[in-house]
Amino acid sequence: MSYLVLSRKFRPQNFNEVIGQEHISQTLKNTISEKRIAHAYLFSGPRGCGKTTMARILAKALNCKKGPITEPCGVCENCLEISKSASVDVFEIDGASNNGIDEIRALRENVKFSSANSKYKIYIIDEAHQITTQAFNALLKTLEEPPSHVVFIMATTEQYKIPVTILSRCQRYRFKLISNAEISFAIKNIGQKEGFEIDDEAVDIITSASGGSMRDALSLLEQAVSSNSSRITGAYVRELLGLLPRDILASVTESISSGDMQEILKIVGEIFEQGYNILQFARDLRDYLRKIMVYSINPSVIEISSDDKKLFDVQKTLFSISRHIRMNNLLSKALEEMRWHDQPRILIEIYLLKMSEPYYNVGELIDRIIELEKNVKIDDKVESISENQYKCKELIANKASNPVENSKNLIAIWGEIVSEIIKKHPLRGSSLKNALVETVGISSIQMTVLKQFDYDGVLEFKDQILKLFQKKTGSNIEIKVLIKKKMIKNKATIQEDVVTNEGVGVPDTTCSLKRNTIKDEKNSIPKYIEEIAKDFGAVAKKV
Repeated sequence: MSYLVLSRKFRPQNFNEVIGQEHISQTLKNTISEKRIAHAYLFSGPRGCGKTTMARILAKALNCKKGPITEPCGVCENCLEISKSASVDVFEIDGASNNGIDEIRALRENVKFSSANSKYKIYIIDEAHQITTQAFNALLKTLEEPPSHVVFIMATTEQYKIPVTILSRCQRYRFKLISNAEISFAIKNIGQKEGFEIDDEAVDIITSASGGSMRDALSLLEQAVSSNSSRITGAYVRELLGLLPRDILASVTESISSGDMQEILKIVGEIFEQGYNILQFARDLRDYLRKIMVYSINPSVIEISSDDKKLFDVQKTLFSISRHIRMNNLLSKALEEMRWHDQPRILIEIYLLKMSEPYYNVGELIDRIIELEKNVKIDDKVESISENQYKCKELIANKASNPVENSKNLIAIWGEIVSEIIKKHPLRGSSLKNALVETVGISSIQMTVLKQFDYDGVLEFKDQILKLFQKKTGSNIEIKVLIKKKMIKNKATIQEDVVTNEGVGVPDTTCSLKRNTIKDEKNSIPKYIEEIAKDFGAVAKKV
C-alpha cells in the first residue's frame, strides 16, 4: 500500500471521531435515528474543519448495509467503497471544474436512475460556491424535489456566494474553527501512535500556525516529522516555518517600550542579515504583542506555554491598552504597505521607530489637565482667601464711602449689555429698552415692564444678561423681573440716556433708569454693609 499522509491516515471514519464539530455530529445522528433525513444539506465553514469528512461519514451512515444507522459499521462493502471514494452510488463532484450549466444538465438526467447497490444515491458537491448562477438556476427544481432515493450534500467555504434560492432549499450546518486545545490533543495523540516525540513548544507553534484548521495542523506536523526523525523541538519548528526566535521578539518589545531607537535598528539589521522574511517578522511581532495585550487583560482567555507565561508576566506592564491598540494599528498598516513596497525593510524601520515614540492617550491627557486645574483652583482659592482677609476692611470702607457710585456702575453696565444684545437680536431685544431698571442693592437690580410681551422678552434674555453681568463685573448679579399695568414716575425717579458703543448697525438705546434715594438712618446698619459682611461669612453689628 502506498504511503498516506497524516491528514488522510487519521481522517475520522465516524461521527464520534470528528473533532470540534460535536454540535453538527449530534444533530445528524438525531435526524438519522428519527428517520428525518433531508434531501439536501449545506455544510459551510473555514477550510480544514471537517466539511467533506462529515459528508462522507453521513454518506456511509445512510448507505451502510445496516443503515441508515448513526454508527456505520465501516467494514461492509458500501462503507469500504465510500472510504476509498470508489462507490458507484456516491458521487464526489468538484464545483470548481463542474460549474457549468452542461454539467448540471447531465446531473439532472442521472438523478432519475435509481442507485445500484445502496439505498441512496448521494451527490457530494465540494466548493459549491463556484457553480455559476445559471447552473444553480438549472438545479433549483431538482434540488427542491429530487427523487426519493437522491440526497445532495454541498460543502463551501463561502456561503455568502450561494444564491438565496439554493440556501432556502437546504438544511444548513455551520462548521466552526477547531480550538487550540483540541488540535494540541490530536497532535500529541498522533505522536504517540506514530512513535515520534514532540515537545510542548513545538505543539503550540504548530497549533498557532494552523489557524484553527486541523488539516493545516497535520500538514505542518507531517512536514516536521518528514524533515526530522528525532525529537521535534520548538526551535526546530520555528526554523522550519521561518518564524523568528521568541528572544528576538521579546528584545524588540523591550526596545520599543524603552524608546531605544538604536537597538531597534540594530535588531532589524540582524534580522535582515540572517535571511528572515521581513513580512513574517512584522506578522510575528503583531501576534506577539497581541498575546501580551490579551494576557494583560485576561490571562484565562489565551493559551500559552509555561515559558511564555513567565515572559508575559514581565512584559504585560510595559504598555497601556491604548498604546497596544496604537501599535497593532501601526503594524497592520505597515504590513499593508510592505506588500507593495520595493524596500519593506525601510517601512518596518519607520513604523517601529514611530511605535517607540512617547505616546499619551487623549483620555489620560484630559484627566491630567483636570487634575492640574483642580490644584490651581485650590491654590488660587487659598491665596484669594488670604488676600481678602487683609483687604476686607478696605473693601467695606470703599463700598461704604460711595454707594451711589456702585449703583451708577451697574446702570452703566446694563446699558452696555442692552447694546450688545440688540446688536445681535435687533427685533427680539427691543423689549429690553422698554424695561424700567433700578438698583435694589450693591449686587441686585430690578426690571419692571408694562406689557406681557416685554415681560416675556426680558425673561428670554435673562440667562444671557446674567452671564454678561458676570463677565463684566466678575460677580453674580441678582435680577428680578416684574410686570405692572401702570408705572407712575415720582420725584425719586431719574431719567437718563445711556450712551451705547458706536458701531455699524447698532441702534441707539435709551433706558429709563431709577435710583433709590439713599436714606441716612442713624440707628440702622446700611444694607450694603450687611451684604458685604455676609459675603465674608460674618454678621454686621453696630457698636
